[in-house]
Amino acid sequence: MENTAMTTERQPPWVAEHLLAALHGEWRFSRTLQDLVSRNPIGTVQGLASFTPEGTHSAHYVENGQMVLHNGGTFRASGSYFFSQQGADLCIYFDAQQQRLFHQLRPAVDHDGQLVASSSHLCIADRYDSSYEFLRSGGFVIEHQVRGPHKSYRSYTLYERMGG
Repeated sequence: MENTAMTTERQPPWVAEHLLAALHGEWRFSRTLQDLVSRNPIGTVQGLASFTPEGTHSAHYVENGQMVLHNGGTFRASGSYFFSQQGADLCIYFDAQQQRLFHQLRPAVDHDGQLVASSSHLCIADRYDSSYEFLRSGGFVIEHQVRGPHKSYRSYTLYERMGG
């Protein structure tokens, strides 16, 4: 009986086919931004995010936060995406009509037993190489490395469930 309990504890709380349902609700996030060339910090963003169901297999993601630049400037930051569960794939769109795809994720369990995914997106000439890691703690991380003629930065965001 003890071996079964130990095995259960090692299982990640995330399942690819039910990922969107597990994301529903309110999240706290903390983001750091770093220049990829100089490696200098750009700033941080602290805020709240939510995944609101829209139908059986879709959700609207909205975030609002406060950005603090390394030079001391501050301003409000916000964003919005639309997520769609398509079997084991999780697709992220810029628009509610799901016509402008940002990422199509095919999550898989890595060698450490955590659910992970990666994807790339070309925005004109700037490339977003992104990784998603769904943590045993119940939180998740999204990292974007953006390179091109107009952008060169790393964005690292940790999400933690509200009340958790």
